[in-house]
Amino acid sequence: MLWHKESALSERAAGDALARTAIEEIRPGMFVGFGTGRTSSRVIQALGLKVRQEDFPVRVVAASEATEALCREVGLTVEDFATVEQLDLLIDGADEITRDMKMLKGGRGAVTRERMLAWASGRRIYMVVEEKVSPYLGTNSSLSIAVMPFGLASTRASIRRLGLNGVLRRGLAGELYVTDNANLILDVSLAESMDLDEISVELHRIPGVVEHGLFLDEADVILVDHGDDEIERISREQDHSA
Repeated sequence: MLWHKESALSERAAGDALARTAIEEIRPGMFVGFGTGRTSSRVIQALGLKVRQEDFPVRVVAASEATEALCREVGLTVEDFATVEQLDLLIDGADEITRDMKMLKGGRGAVTRERMLAWASGRRIYMVVEEKVSPYLGTNSSLSIAVMPFGLASTRASIRRLGLNGVLRRGLAGELYVTDNANLILDVSLAESMDLDEISVELHRIPGVVEHGLFLDEADVILVDHGDDEIERISREQDHSA
């Protein structure tokens, strides 16, 4: 039974066009960071298959405990990010993007660690399915804001003064969602008319805000999966030359 499961996973990874496109950027000996979520998991599965089948040494760090567990499960060498100064490459997903390469992240609750990995990476690749491409951020996803439990009411009041209203994220049983870093997540709605650059700056000025999901200039490349092996590539270089 286990053999059949592993065989099915390997077959799925080998046939995943998005994952294959992403790992084309990985070279032997690289230090690679992975975000969390379904798209990152697809690439991790494909990279694990490549490492098992070839002489292809890589080291990885992961943005969440769940992603780290998956990396170990597929045979990747996982390092503690506390000991790593710089990454060669980050591969991550996003909750929503626009064609000018602005992104919303944090749907999986790892926004603080994902920002740290992005900051430490020499090159950053993000991946989405086509349904996540929107005319403006907030069309289909909310903005995730990681906040400390300490001083929560005061922090929420400061966020409301920016014109941002939302709810604390909860689990299926109604319990408060707690991140791997023991923070809470506030999910707020965005309007098309909002100045996202200003909101990003102002949120970082609030002491109780640990991080937020506005990733406005992190992406070097965004891969869009349109299905049927059609992968669109949006790059910062193309955007600048337009």
